[in-house]
Amino acid sequence: MDEYANIMAEAPEVPDPEPVVNEVDPEPDPDPEPEPGDPSEVEQAKNDQTVFDTKTPIQDEKGNTIVVPEGFKLANDSGDTVQQGIVIEDAFSEDANVRGSQYVWIPVGKFIKDDGTESNEIVLGRYTFNRSNGTPTLQQAAYTEESPTNYKQSVVIDSYFSELSTYRVGTASSGRDGLNATAYDLEAWVNSVKANGGYYIGRYEASYASGSSTSDYKAASKVSEHFANSMNYVPGTLWNWISQLDASKVAINTYKNSSNGVRSDLMNSYAWDTAIVYIQEAGNTNYANKTSVNSSLANTGKNKDEVCKINDMASNCIEWTTEYSSDANGYHAYPCVDRGGSYIYSNYFTAFRNDVYATYSDYGISFRLSLYLV
Repeated sequence: MDEYANIMAEAPEVPDPEPVVNEVDPEPDPDPEPEPGDPSEVEQAKNDQTVFDTKTPIQDEKGNTIVVPEGFKLANDSGDTVQQGIVIEDAFSEDANVRGSQYVWIPVGKFIKDDGTESNEIVLGRYTFNRSNGTPTLQQAAYTEESPTNYKQSVVIDSYFSELSTYRVGTASSGRDGLNATAYDLEAWVNSVKANGGYYIGRYEASYASGSSTSDYKAASKVSEHFANSMNYVPGTLWNWISQLDASKVAINTYKNSSNGVRSDLMNSYAWDTAIVYIQEAGNTNYANKTSVNSSLANTGKNKDEVCKINDMASNCIEWTTEYSSDANGYHAYPCVDRGGSYIYSNYFTAFRNDVYATYSDYGISFRLSLYLV
């Protein structure tokens, strides 16, 4: 007994065992923050070439939201951020000549720049731009909190130019007056911009896609494959030699019967001016006053006049819009308005407004589509 007691006395003490606790994994974060280095939704959609099957808001790496229409994807060379320029591409059209058309997102409101700073507020509006430094001056907001339908007011800019809110097809006359074609549904366009925080414009000046008359013509927004010095339309031809009245019809036709929630129209003055404000907010100083980089007619997208992925607003052809001119001074009593720089006229610039008669067409004038969601 003594020997056993000695052994037990010398044995080390064994601590009582810790109580057993059943560990339960915490609830997973329903919306985890992306890890540093993870692709943004924009980058992922571009990398995967996702064709969206419904209207979908996605974000860039800075948290800016872009709304992608059903049937579109991100272009292979789209920017990764709003500042760089987000490009969507038509992946659904049955018309092979329209499919592949590309459009650039124009944000309204504020966006976060690539350096993390916040842009100034981009107001959907009609502007004039300082001829020295391009500083925009808002002349008419499309809507305000106090006046949500401000676009219905006929506000005149630079003595003659206004944007009429009631649709009219436009008419030609035997003289040089006639009437311009206005925006097809300016109310729907403005409401779409309000609801979605932006709109799209053609990445390129229009090229001929298909159709045999203005009742079924469709346009594409692609790099043109050739250009003509006459009304010689084949798929891929830069679409010059077109009047404002016909450019309006073609622009409307292109997505008029689309079932995926997009509509198209000729550029209106809100679309043109707000795009310039965005381009300058994105760091392209004084783009409002830029003149054409080419002095002879060229395929669109080939002139190295690309800002935020948008081509040739300052270069190549001057472009029809739905803006209206009330100029009544004799020979210059023209109702139609074109915008932008021109390879023919070295004094034309991105924000330039020019009034032209309703039946006018020639090799130096084209148009661009505006795209919006309904």
